[in-house]
Amino acid sequence: MGMDIKEALNLPWYLWKRNNWMLDPRIYWGRFRDVAIDRPIFLLGVQGGGLTLLSRMLRRHPEVVSVTGNHRYWSGADEMHTVFGPILPPELTGTRYKVPAAEHPLYNPPRSWTYACEELLPYYRKTAKDATPEIKRGLERVVRYCLRRYAPGRRARFIDKSQVYTVRVSLIRELLKEYNPRFVLVVNNPYAACYRAALGKAQDMERLKGKLSFQERLEICAQHWANSIHCALEDKADDMLIVRFEDLLREPEGTLRRICEHVELEFRKDMLPAPHHKVPFGSRFQDRWYPLNSRRALHYMEKATGKQIQSIEKYCGTIALRFHYSNPNKGEDKL
Repeated sequence: MGMDIKEALNLPWYLWKRNNWMLDPRIYWGRFRDVAIDRPIFLLGVQGGGLTLLSRMLRRHPEVVSVTGNHRYWSGADEMHTVFGPILPPELTGTRYKVPAAEHPLYNPPRSWTYACEELLPYYRKTAKDATPEIKRGLERVVRYCLRRYAPGRRARFIDKSQVYTVRVSLIRELLKEYNPRFVLVVNNPYAACYRAALGKAQDMERLKGKLSFQERLEICAQHWANSIHCALEDKADDMLIVRFEDLLREPEGTLRRICEHVELEFRKDMLPAPHHKVPFGSRFQDRWYPLNSRRALHYMEKATGKQIQSIEKYCGTIALRFHYSNPNKGEDKL
């Protein structure tokens, strides 16, 4: 019975930890100008692309804080664009709050695999030329608040994995340029990722099942993956490291060491998933830790027909090849 009660309270506690900043008067009237922002870290990619796992690894470091806690709560919500969406400027949110083109006849919010499709990307793409002092103040205030709240009296590094920032890298860089931000782009196999999302693993694709065919949903997902990665590559500079999710799964220590070196964070062995780790209470996706499964998403490719693979290749093929992802069946229909 005790375990049943604990399981029943897990989601409410997660939601409380995610949203309780709204009851903290400091977020409205506090002054945080004395809080130092030091090389904030931004994880980029698409939903379901391994960002949660990497975020949790990095958040186990005692010098790192996110939007919901420090290393003692390393598995809570970690997307600033969602958690602080109600008070962030529209240019820093937009998937759930302050949504552009909110009245679209098909792509209703919240959006996860639609905001970077060809029809919606013009509304979401932001670059350095869109930076303003007001947006800068809004971003700095949230980052400083999190540092003050979760690392009081000491210096710490802020980390975030708002996926929508993948199409806004140069904007974030411009807003925080004096703090030397670090970016890590995590790419994953689009032939598996797009198929998985179109099946309904992405919430907006699940809602579209009664309105669009699987083939139509698959093309939207392929557009989203391709446009997301293309925008990040277009904004790439020396402050961005690109890693493949599959490499993180197959060679976790070597890949994490490379990431830590890039973001200038001391590597610690205990950041790697281990069987003795206990995922903190109030966590979603508790399976996204240990053990690591190198084929966690790749099996979706085995279900796709040749026509479906070709649809993904149409949009993603050129970019995918840059990261050694190729058409898995050379267009031969398996059915």
